Amino acid sequence: MTREKNPNVLIIDDEAEIRTALERVISREGYHVFLAEDFESAMTIVRDHAVDIVISDILMGGKDGIEVAKEIKKYNSNIPVILITGNPQLHTAEEALRNRVFDYISKPVSRQNILAALENARKEKEDRDRKSKKIIKAVREKTHFAQQSKDLNYRNSLILETTGDCVITLDEDLLIRGANEATVRNFGYDENEIVGQKITLLISDENTGAYLERIAHLMSRKSDHNIARLHNAELISRSGEKFNFDISVCRYELNGKTYYTGIARDITQKNIISEKLIDAERRAFLTTIASSIGHEINNALTAIQGFIEVARLPDADEPIKDKAISVTWNQITKLKNLTFNLLQLGKPGDSGRDKEDLDLNEVVESVIEVFRKTTRLKYCEIVFDRSPEKTAVHSNADQLSLLFSNIFLNSADATENKGRIEISVGEKNHHPMVKIRDNGVGMSKDILNKIFQPYFTTKKTGQGTGLGMFVAKEIADVFGIRIEIDSEPEKGTEFRLVFPDKL
Repeated sequence: MTREKNPNVLIIDDEAEIRTALERVISREGYHVFLAEDFESAMTIVRDHAVDIVISDILMGGKDGIEVAKEIKKYNSNIPVILITGNPQLHTAEEALRNRVFDYISKPVSRQNILAALENARKEKEDRDRKSKKIIKAVREKTHFAQQSKDLNYRNSLILETTGDCVITLDEDLLIRGANEATVRNFGYDENEIVGQKITLLISDENTGAYLERIAHLMSRKSDHNIARLHNAELISRSGEKFNFDISVCRYELNGKTYYTGIARDITQKNIISEKLIDAERRAFLTTIASSIGHEINNALTAIQGFIEVARLPDADEPIKDKAISVTWNQITKLKNLTFNLLQLGKPGDSGRDKEDLDLNEVVESVIEVFRKTTRLKYCEIVFDRSPEKTAVHSNADQLSLLFSNIFLNSADATENKGRIEISVGEKNHHPMVKIRDNGVGMSKDILNKIFQPYFTTKKTGQGTGLGMFVAKEIADVFGIRIEIDSEPEKGTEFRLVFPDKL
């Protein structure tokens, strides 16, 4: 008989001859045998040694075999107990069954019967031990995971209570179901005054309609895109003070219900500091480039003055006069664009405050119509692909027009004002997007890295100041618009203006 482990067998009988006879039979099969003459000595062995199987006589002095089975069951229910009796009775067998005795053998005990019972008991013990190990492992893992979850919840609780960001949870009815300490502190409410209230409690009257419309858009989404962001949102405190926040909103399911948790970061001071920095930089740029712009203006005026003087001569013919008109018009157009960008650069940095709901189709189309009548885009092939539906953004029409104008002009210049410019309005990952693609000269990686730097230009001297794309980038940053560019020399350029989520 080969086994992975030789089981330890405890034989309990008050007759020494029977103990010895059983020991000889069992030990020859490789079992380790312990002998006990009564209940007390048997339990001492069970406590001091790893016993796998117990064989006990039922009738003994003191506590009998049934008592042994009961105690073994209390100590370790995995240990099989085999009872031997010389006087089998029905009530004894029933008692043995009630106490989960593994086997019940009558005397005289044959070698075959006892070895068969032992082999079955050994298999039962191994099976019980395997199941117990699995249960213990599962309990330990469950306890470990429960502790991990408890620790994680504790850490999350600490983060929520110590973070300076406001964390607010809403249900499907837009009722506030949870708010951290920063929310209570920043908005001036007690927790019991804010939890259970509508989110409109934190929205000013003039913004309620627009914000609820964007929230409804998030709630009606059918895709798996569960994150939305709202830039520069204005919320109101209990005292009526207004603050600006960047908000990220997550949608999730819990117990069959939908919830929305938003993390709102107060950017009020950041906006104030940013506006002051931009203002300071703009004024510094004006001082730095004043002489350069003055030089450009003087050159343009000199050209205009020279051709007009020639055209005024008594012998000036029609071709000369036409040439003077053409040069004058071109120089005036250049001066107009130069001063337009210069004036925009010198404006105070509060352009991001005056926002309204706009349709990108209409804004883009109005800019295109203006440029189709000017010489800069007159000879370009402009293809506009409107979005089939209204593409809504919350922005500033004048500033968007300036942003689009600078990029359209950049595309026109890249094609020497005679190429193809494809403009389309659509979406990218639920974000409104305007795409501008040209078949112009394209840009190298080195130029792409510098395109938004002030004064940087690839145009010839006198044809550009390098301010257009810088101004475009500043406007994009104010409104949270991401500018993506794909370009390759001699293969054209594609600009993608990706707007904040429509939430």
